[in-house]
Amino acid sequence: MNSKVSKLQELKEGLSNIKVLEAELAGSKWNEDPSATSVADFQDSLLKRYQEAKSTYMKRRLQGFMVEHISEFDENTNQFDIPDIPGMTKAASGDSSDSGSVDDAQTTSIKEKHAKAIAALEAAAHGVHATLSNIRNSYQTVISRRKELEQMVHDLQQDDENADDSAVESEMIIDNEDCDVEREKTERLQQRKRELQEEYARLVKAKEERMESISQSREELALLQKEEVKVTNVEQDASKFKEKIKELKEMKEFYDSLREVMEELGGVKILNAKEDSTSRHVFLTLAIYESHQIEVELEVYRKTMLKLVSAKWLTSPVVTSVFEENGPDGDKKQEHFSLPMDPLDDLVQTAKTSMGPPHDLRFIIRETCARIRFLQNRVDDLAILRRRVLTKVIGNDQVVCSLNEGIVIVMRLYDQWVKVEQIVGVSGWEQSATEKIQSVVSRKEESWTPNKVVDLVQKEIERLQTKDGLVLPKTPVLPIRRMDQVNRESD
Repeated sequence: MNSKVSKLQELKEGLSNIKVLEAELAGSKWNEDPSATSVADFQDSLLKRYQEAKSTYMKRRLQGFMVEHISEFDENTNQFDIPDIPGMTKAASGDSSDSGSVDDAQTTSIKEKHAKAIAALEAAAHGVHATLSNIRNSYQTVISRRKELEQMVHDLQQDDENADDSAVESEMIIDNEDCDVEREKTERLQQRKRELQEEYARLVKAKEERMESISQSREELALLQKEEVKVTNVEQDASKFKEKIKELKEMKEFYDSLREVMEELGGVKILNAKEDSTSRHVFLTLAIYESHQIEVELEVYRKTMLKLVSAKWLTSPVVTSVFEENGPDGDKKQEHFSLPMDPLDDLVQTAKTSMGPPHDLRFIIRETCARIRFLQNRVDDLAILRRRVLTKVIGNDQVVCSLNEGIVIVMRLYDQWVKVEQIVGVSGWEQSATEKIQSVVSRKEESWTPNKVVDLVQKEIERLQTKDGLVLPKTPVLPIRRMDQVNRESD
């Protein structure tokens, strides 16, 4: 029993010593693979130490040389009487061929020494790597042995609690030869495991490189296949492209004709579009109802839209009405009547202050077309009115008409209606009669025009004549004309 306890105690002490050693080895960096950064730092530090050692050696060698030859210093020439160095005399005398051969021999010798040094260094590195690998295998073996000892101690403690003293002593008999064989086998297995891990890592790296190469090859193959498909499609679809071009030309002609129809129906046609190289503004020339042209200036707004800057008339802003009638001699003559249009400044100001692109340009075009249409209708109506009665147009919004019945009508023209401001009778008209006529035309309707107002006044005068017995005042005769008439009667 005592021997068993002593052996168990020895196992525990050995196990504790192994743990301490394992902890010390695990705390060092010998078990880690050097990184690329650490290798580069080590190379830099090694090169730096070599240069420092070389510099120190050269300084000390020069100091020793000077001390050795201090007695040969010549104060007159301030130079040392240095003895000739073998192989340098010929070089100093100008024998270039011998000097070149000596330099070549030295260079060859240095290269050979350098190659030998590199070979020796590589051999030493391989040896260090092999030694380090063996140490790592041994370290893994120690770890596995430590785990086995822990398990053995644990089993011994369990057996000590549950078994008799005699059974425990019989189980403690261990064959030393079997233990040695198992230990060697475990070490070989650990070393084999380490080699297999390194081989596995190498194979994984090679596999990754191969997969990258395969992936790149697949991409290149896919690109080549796409190019082949494109070339094949181009060759096969040449006739289809021609048919498509023909179809697009037909579509272009159709849309051009459709655009011309829309311009004809809408009355707005784009004549020209140009860009100013200095201000980078776009100047758009539009023809409205064929006879009126305006120029709209636009600027780039937020890189995607065009904003209104100004608009002006290019043609004379006048709306004209032309009538043809037969003269007394059978010839046709033309009568012209026109009214001026206002500038577009008020429309531009309204569009710039209350609208943004593209509504500002749309507003300018729409309102300009409306002004032209409205003023054209007014001019046509006034031209007809001038042929019927004596008419005077004041500005663009006031009309004074003189009827044969002795009535003068003053009208104010607005956008949607006509307002009769005053009706005056001359040559004996009573005010009550003119008030009745004005009451008929005092209301405002959108369909009324100056011609319509004159028609209503004439119809009301006829009604008053037939129903109310209104007698139209006669036009007074001048005294001179009356005396002439008396003289003609006496004759």
